[in-house]
Amino acid sequence: MLDERLRRIRGYLLDMDGTLYIGAEAVPGAQAFMAAVQRAGCPRLVLTNNSSAARSKYRGRLAALGMPVPLSAVLTSGGASAEWLFASTPLRRPYVLGTRALKDECRRAGLTPSDPETSDCVLLGYDTGVTYATLTDACLLVAQGLPYYATHADRTCISPRGLLPDAGALIAAIEVTTGRAPVVLGKPEASMVEAGLRRLGTTVDETLILGDQLDTDMMLGQKSGILSVLTMTGEAARRRREYESVVPDLTVSHPGELLERLCAAGALPRTIL
Repeated sequence: MLDERLRRIRGYLLDMDGTLYIGAEAVPGAQAFMAAVQRAGCPRLVLTNNSSAARSKYRGRLAALGMPVPLSAVLTSGGASAEWLFASTPLRRPYVLGTRALKDECRRAGLTPSDPETSDCVLLGYDTGVTYATLTDACLLVAQGLPYYATHADRTCISPRGLLPDAGALIAAIEVTTGRAPVVLGKPEASMVEAGLRRLGTTVDETLILGDQLDTDMMLGQKSGILSVLTMTGEAARRRREYESVVPDLTVSHPGELLERLCAAGALPRTIL
């Protein structure tokens, strides 16, 4: 049954942090996997819930690690969220609790990041430069009842130093203050799935997601029906017991093991190895 599903795969959604690299190091098997998928001519999209950096930074990091991808093949939760807000709501002036990269994604999608006096909604991201003043502004706007969205709800972000506080920590602070939680738009929500499939040009049955987090990557697969593959190179290796109810379709030690499984199932030709 699993081999039959693997044989149908034409497109790949690939998480980055903890899946293809950690810090400045590629994880085992990642370079071989990316090279094989490229040689096979399969559409691939690297995606991340980390909305703090520009797409060009992720492309540059992958290129430096020997895994080049075009800019069009990079999708962040910030980009997917901004596109969804523009396409699905009349809101155009978000107060952005986030980095310059998230504000740039909003502008690229047709939105205008605005100050607290003129904003019509709040968009929260992974804000690595958050201050008490900006957090206060966001809390006051949320308390006033403005529509409230988050690019993602990851509680932690993996780094060579360990797990760092992510957007979920800011969401918790605002919820404690206001009693409100946001509408989440990144992984594992449908807006991220729709943006990914639109770029790949594949259906749910033809798509695989490879990631290291149970509560985002694997939950995305579970909720959407996309075949989910967990790599034990990142956060799941540290927090697996916390999400025992989320069961991936396949678990591998690293991306190179997935490459072997795809070739064995006939999804990719062994000649690309």
